[in-house]
Amino acid sequence: MQSLGLLLHDAARLMKSEFEKRAREHRLSLMQWRTLGALSRNDGMSQVALAARVEASQMTMSDIIDRLESEGLVRRESDPSDGRAKLVRITEAALPVVAEMHEIAATVYATALDGITPQDLDALTRALQQIVGNLETAASDKKDEVA
Repeated sequence: MQSLGLLLHDAARLMKSEFEKRAREHRLSLMQWRTLGALSRNDGMSQVALAARVEASQMTMSDIIDRLESEGLVRRESDPSDGRAKLVRITEAALPVVAEMHEIAATVYATALDGITPQDLDALTRALQQIVGNLETAASDKKDEVA
């Protein structure tokens, strides 16, 4: 039997690959999509907050925003509370792209979950939530030990 860690890694890798393959016609990378997705849920984020949200370096985020801005999908605005900072906002032109990306994601999930019963999906979801919670608690405990 394969190890749980390897199975989790393979499932995530294959889902990412399938999403990127299906999204390729939109000329957006997974990181660009994640950035648009984050902005569609919480528009007007700073570049630093956005980088943290999608787990990218600040330099990578700057490049992603540059590309999205050149495509007319986001714009930068001055942060009224910090003149040195910029807020990133999604544009109206991005909304149909975001809707299409949601459809692509739904298709990938449907493919990945084909043949899994609702009960098994519920159990898997609960188990993964527990794993995430356990690891977040362990990471928080480590931070407390260092402080």
